[in-house]
Amino acid sequence: MKKLLCFILIAFVTACLPEKEQSPLTFEKQTLRIDRADSPAVVLNVEIADTDKKRARGLMYRTQMNDDEGMLFLFPVKRKASMWMANTPMSLDMLFIDETGKIVQIVENTVPFSHDEIRSDQSVKGVLELKAGISDKMGIKTGNIVVHSFFNLENSENNM
Repeated sequence: MKKLLCFILIAFVTACLPEKEQSPLTFEKQTLRIDRADSPAVVLNVEIADTDKKRARGLMYRTQMNDDEGMLFLFPVKRKASMWMANTPMSLDMLFIDETGKIVQIVENTVPFSHDEIRSDQSVKGVLELKAGISDKMGIKTGNIVVHSFFNLENSENNM
């Protein structure tokens, strides 16, 4: 009985320890463009999170990122997205994108390491994560269009 209690205690303590970075995942790198109505387009180099494993890892454990870099989370079906900042030491801006590439919501300056959910107000097909403050610095706003082959730009009313 003592051995069983000891095993349960060890398992509980181990589960409560912070998660360490696991084996590295390889993210494909691509370029995307954000078209803005009254300004030149913004070009970004992004890593693509297009599998459950990559979406789950995201930018966890990353300590730095350049202003022109980000991660694009792609969802196979349109849905309300739920993100969080667990194990993420950098503050981020999260841009929620509909199926046409239109940015429908921006959450700026997320809280590092937070377990609070950051949810989209409507169903989306993707989320673009950038270093905190970059959406404001580059003048990226809701209504701007993310130009990437994943999004159905032909049906976008605001395609610029």
